[in-house]
Amino acid sequence: MYSIIGKRPRRPLGAVLAAGLLLALAACSRTHTVTTADGKVSYQEKGKDAGAITVTGKDGKSATLNFNQNKVPDDYPKDVPIYSPAKVVMSQSTSEKNARNLMMESADTEDQIVDFYKKRLDGNGWKTESTMATAQLTILSATKDNRQVMLQISDSGGKRGIMQVVSDK
Repeated sequence: MYSIIGKRPRRPLGAVLAAGLLLALAACSRTHTVTTADGKVSYQEKGKDAGAITVTGKDGKSATLNFNQNKVPDDYPKDVPIYSPAKVVMSQSTSEKNARNLMMESADTEDQIVDFYKKRLDGNGWKTESTMATAQLTILSATKDNRQVMLQISDSGGKRGIMQVVSDK
């Protein structure tokens, strides 16, 4: 994953100040960008309590965090199944390894969710590599061509959290 601070930890104060300035200015603007010697941080308001933050390093690598938009991003891989009924809580993308992260929650049982993913991954050409289960957590990993997907289904008091990460190997 891409780090806001990057490889040179001697400038964390600059990154913290830029982020603070960005948050302060975000209240006054729908879109705002702060540029530093190490890259830039952009905030875009996308409605009430929803937005996106993008961090781009001077090397061009970027990470984007979308929150409270309640939808799967348009660029999310179409061959990775999305559980339904589930509410999208957050999505994240990074240019490094073309990674996409999707966090959702559902009231369905963990068994229902796990069964769905096992069937749909296989049906979409993914090969399940491993499954690990405990009382409150199941982790599945699968591969397809040069990509991998990691699924984590956790029980959190009445709801199940679903986190899926798909990336290049």
